[in-house]
Amino acid sequence: MLMYKVIPQTFRRVVIANSIYKKYKNVDVLCIKQKGQNKSININGVTYYRIPISYNKKDNKTVQISKITSFIILSFIKFFKLNKENNYQIIHVHNPPDFIILSAIPFKTFFNTKIILDLHDMLPEAVSSNFGIGENHVVVRMARLIERFAIKCSDAIICTNIYDKEIVLSRNTIDPEKIFVVMNTPDLKLFKVEHVKKEYFGLENRFIVLFEGTIWKRRGIQTVIEAVEKLKDTIPIYLVILGDGPDLDYLKNIVDNKNLNDFIKFTGWVDLKTLSEYISVSNVCTIPFTKTKVNERGVPNKLFEYIVHEKPVIASRLTGMSLTFSDDEILFFEPENANDLAEKILWIYDNPKQIKEMINNAKQRYEKEYTWDKMENELYKCYESVI
Repeated sequence: MLMYKVIPQTFRRVVIANSIYKKYKNVDVLCIKQKGQNKSININGVTYYRIPISYNKKDNKTVQISKITSFIILSFIKFFKLNKENNYQIIHVHNPPDFIILSAIPFKTFFNTKIILDLHDMLPEAVSSNFGIGENHVVVRMARLIERFAIKCSDAIICTNIYDKEIVLSRNTIDPEKIFVVMNTPDLKLFKVEHVKKEYFGLENRFIVLFEGTIWKRRGIQTVIEAVEKLKDTIPIYLVILGDGPDLDYLKNIVDNKNLNDFIKFTGWVDLKTLSEYISVSNVCTIPFTKTKVNERGVPNKLFEYIVHEKPVIASRLTGMSLTFSDDEILFFEPENANDLAEKILWIYDNPKQIKEMINNAKQRYEKEYTWDKMENELYKCYESVI
């Protein structure tokens, strides 16, 4: 497996690697290295080799491109050495970015190694959203070409939801049978649901609103902060923000400027046990994504993590999430509308009986359609299709 991500922080990739190891064994992963990490680590039998490209959330675009280029070259060299001993049948490429597939293509050409492309993000939408540019911009058009090239070079494609599969089919000539949908749902054998009381974190008598994940402006956390400001004199609201990312300082400045430090806590990155504990004490969990092309199609793993903890979810009304759960399962609000979000939070505070019914509906849908056992079977179908 090839991924331009830090492990174990990017746990979604660990879940996939673990499932593949359970059935096929002999799974190695090339990833990037964070300062202070060892050169390699073994997790549940899978060896993660860390390419010496250090991750820094504050890197500018030029430095990022330089590091990705170095990663492609160094990962090819490492693959070449490992392949002599292991004779890999499949290289599983996790995007973004799509063009790290260049490390794998020589093995496909000379050794007939199969390539599976795992599209965690759609590159053109991600570029458009992250750079704030239109779909006809030359950089977005280039991203579309890169995506098309990566798909053409792959023997099978994994999408994280049905909407992404439709996007891939709409702009590529590809057999639909080559595309498999493996959603970002938690493997409960790895992600244990923990239970603690609010007193454990010193949050007793608080109505806790929670967000977890990478901190980007496009994640819309600033909208939750504005909602907290509107409700702080009405209910005992307290926002917990779990995670790290490029725009952490941006959010902290907003909180400072609004004098909301008594109502908001930034935890930074936390391990899975602590993450579950924080979710367990929350009263409502949020996915406040802004309305961008990349967010419109996403169905993030946090959505399912909230639901397995039996917590009410308030999410931006975006296509991917709206196709996955209905209005009687999670509560939707207008993206970037702090007034609407505040009203929804207040409604949850005032209507515990109705909320319990929504939680039950969401949990039933999850258990019927979205458990990791079901996703894992789809993952195995993908692998069997190329072996």
